[in-house]
Amino acid sequence: MSELILIVDDEKFLCRQLEKALSQEGYSVISASTGKEGTEIAKKESPAVILLDLKLPDADGLEILQIISTLEPHPTTIIMTAHGNIEVAVSAIKIGAYDFIEKPFHVDKLKVIIRNAISAIELRRNLNTATSREQEKYGFNSLIGKSEAIKEIIYLFQKLADTDPKTILITGESGTGKGLAARILHYNGVRAEKPLIELNCAAIPETLLESELFGYEPGAFTDAKKMKKGIFELADGGTIFLDEIGDMGLGLQAKLIKVIEERTFRKIGGTRDIKVDIRVIAATNHDLKELASKNLFREDLYHRLNVINVKMPPLKERKEDVPLLTDYFVTYFNSEAHRDITYIPEELREAFLNYHWPGNIRELRNTIERAVLLSEGKQINPRHAQLEETTGTEIKLEKSEGRMILEIPLDDASLTKIEEKIIREALDLNDWNQKKTAEMLGITREVLRYRMKKMGLLD
Repeated sequence: MSELILIVDDEKFLCRQLEKALSQEGYSVISASTGKEGTEIAKKESPAVILLDLKLPDADGLEILQIISTLEPHPTTIIMTAHGNIEVAVSAIKIGAYDFIEKPFHVDKLKVIIRNAISAIELRRNLNTATSREQEKYGFNSLIGKSEAIKEIIYLFQKLADTDPKTILITGESGTGKGLAARILHYNGVRAEKPLIELNCAAIPETLLESELFGYEPGAFTDAKKMKKGIFELADGGTIFLDEIGDMGLGLQAKLIKVIEERTFRKIGGTRDIKVDIRVIAATNHDLKELASKNLFREDLYHRLNVINVKMPPLKERKEDVPLLTDYFVTYFNSEAHRDITYIPEELREAFLNYHWPGNIRELRNTIERAVLLSEGKQINPRHAQLEETTGTEIKLEKSEGRMILEIPLDDASLTKIEEKIIREALDLNDWNQKKTAEMLGITREVLRYRMKKMGLLD
């Protein structure tokens, strides 16, 4: 369908010329000779582009521009005037005009401006369509569950939708949906039509992470042949999602504080500060407060990020949501893999409810995907939905807020197994530094080495 162009000008000869020239370009063209008539047509016909004269018999063009700038869908307006000057041009563009052309003009020049305007309209339409798709995909209902924990998070997100908190911290174990939470916050907030740029701080070496965040100027280092924009600049007006923020080095953390506090940064090799309007959403599966107490994370950055704190609950604490999530993933992978699974055996549902899901929702999702792909017919085969093997004699150890929590089966409370589990965990926590591990356990290094040798942990 051709784009509709509305000409609002009292010069009838000019209108006829433009109608003929623009119709030959494939546009649909209509004219109005007064501001009132032009406004009524604009409201009724929703033209893509309006060519508006500043001097009309019944109104000032800037007044008409103010009216049509409020219409939805928003028309793109090009100002035409024989009385053009810089002040009027600036005023028109501030109100919402796309461009400005001074009479008399060559029609070919106007055609170029209109083509550029149509391209900008198409780009805006595509962006709006993409945003609408993302908003539908990441609506509040994409947080599936009926547990109180999920209800509270949805309530919080709905409250945040109409506000614009500049920093949000999302915490929780791996696989609990921190990335999903960040997208819901963005696409249901006031910045939904602006960019959302995601960066995993643990996946990029620190030497490259700085250039990804801030960008660089030509010649900043050996391979910097031309200027590069960082994500802070690219996300201006929108949201940056920094996943695994706990793995960011202390040096970069110091630079991040300035961006959060002042909304300014400087490119690598740059000499001027760049101001941006961004929201920073950070996520981590670490306890940042504990890391700060050990000088592994900057305490001032922790407090800057921790303005709004969203804690995503592990799946084992919201078991009532497992059946809903199971059904959702079966339906999803039926569609993705063109399968027709309609029945899940009760013994499998029971096994899902009783399982501790150490990988949380991500593990449940992967389990369902594998089962749907491998099962035949309309029923999930339980042998294709295998869970991690657990036995009644397994000792489970979890870390929580600086403590180690043991779950010990009563039928096999073996001191040897308990001791080995604790020593292995303490070694992991201290990167297998024997001196630090011994201090943590309150024993000498010699005693620790003796125990490790007994357990086969020393070469």
